[in-house]
Amino acid sequence: MYKKQMILQRIVCYAMLIAAALVFVYSLGIMTDMYDSKFAYYAEDIENPMVAGTEIYYIMQDFNKSLTTAGIMLILLAVTQLVFQNHNRRKYYIANYITVGANTIAVVGVSVWALNNIFTYREMYLQVDFEALAQRAELMKFYWTDSTFWFDISRVVFGVLLVTTVLNVLNLVFKIVVMSAEKKLIAEGKEV
Repeated sequence: MYKKQMILQRIVCYAMLIAAALVFVYSLGIMTDMYDSKFAYYAEDIENPMVAGTEIYYIMQDFNKSLTTAGIMLILLAVTQLVFQNHNRRKYYIANYITVGANTIAVVGVSVWALNNIFTYREMYLQVDFEALAQRAELMKFYWTDSTFWFDISRVVFGVLLVTTVLNVLNLVFKIVVMSAEKKLIAEGKEV
């Protein structure tokens, strides 16, 4: 049981780092389709855009910066688990519990905040006049798309992040059980 827990411990710590990096990469890509479709050009005059709804490109900028910052923060928090050796420590100490708790709180908070905003922006994106966008894009030979891929993939990205966090907490519980069993065996050995 001890070896299985140690293997799980390593896998979970690295999975947390990968999931946090996935959020960061997602934050860099979320506005790709809008950028490629020249939303910035169409909404240059944000009060009176050439194509209705393209002003979302400018409206989302602050959120996108915050999401990128949150991705970096999640990476740093995942790294703290490696710094405090959650991935290979036989016995957990206070710092190990704190890193798991901090990661869990941050992941849940960022996930709720990000998904709420992403779904709100998705609804705004669907209000873009895609007919007018297509006409102008064809005329100017610009790329355009009405795909909601980057909004929809957020479910997968944050789903992976939340699942790894649940595994991280379950690993902590498993670790506590193993440490208790080990302590009990040591105590029984001393009595003999």
